[in-house]
Amino acid sequence: MRDYVNPLLLLVIVVLLACRAGGVGEGGLLDGWVLALCVTAFVVNGALCVARLLAHRRALMSTVWATVYLILGSSAWVLHGAAELTNEEQAAYAALEQACQQGGSPYDVDADGDSLFTLAASLGKSRVVKNLLTAGAVPPEQLAVAARRAAENGRTDVLQQLLAAGVAVNAPTGGTTLLCAAAQEGRVGTVELLLSAGADANLADSDGTPPLIHAVLADSLPVVQFLLKAGADSAATDAEGRKAADFSRGAQMDKLLTPTLP
Repeated sequence: MRDYVNPLLLLVIVVLLACRAGGVGEGGLLDGWVLALCVTAFVVNGALCVARLLAHRRALMSTVWATVYLILGSSAWVLHGAAELTNEEQAAYAALEQACQQGGSPYDVDADGDSLFTLAASLGKSRVVKNLLTAGAVPPEQLAVAARRAAENGRTDVLQQLLAAGVAVNAPTGGTTLLCAAAQEGRVGTVELLLSAGADANLADSDGTPPLIHAVLADSLPVVQFLLKAGADSAATDAEGRKAADFSRGAQMDKLLTPTLP
């Protein structure tokens, strides 16, 4: 019977994750169950692994299952954090939308410094952004913030609207650049858009970190490829003199970042 415990538990976790992805049930509750099951299974299999090793017995399967649950649990935790952030933005957007309906301005900021306009860009509400851009009078500083938030979250349609409205593709915003913000999150489509719009593939952020290093830290091979094709310098360093290759975590990335000898 014990040979079937891990496969059955894995099936339960996969079903819960499928429900989460399909919007079935309460997201927070499903995340809690997945995390609890993964942590419990990881601890049990880890303990069995240690016990088998101390008894000089083979512990391969216990190690494999412990690793599987560690990966699943870590992934679920990351997804839970991203979902919580989006839910917070959605709630803030709803509150600002209600304030606008009561006579407020879409450019009034809340306690976190967000406005209806910047949150619409962050959440990818392209129709709202388009309407506000058409109406005009968007504060320049909010245009820059909205563009950065759209780049970070991969809201390509919104970012395209903002660039068409006059946002400078290489302008610094919030201590970074649009390209660095997109590369840092591994946003392939957004990086492609920015490069096609004339973004400087070597323009570093305020900390001296170029887009290529951000892409390597995000472990995004496609973004690295786009940047190198656009002329990113693989030998460029950050403020501490480290190159992109110093942050590589795989053979494929190493190969991309290693200059081909003539």
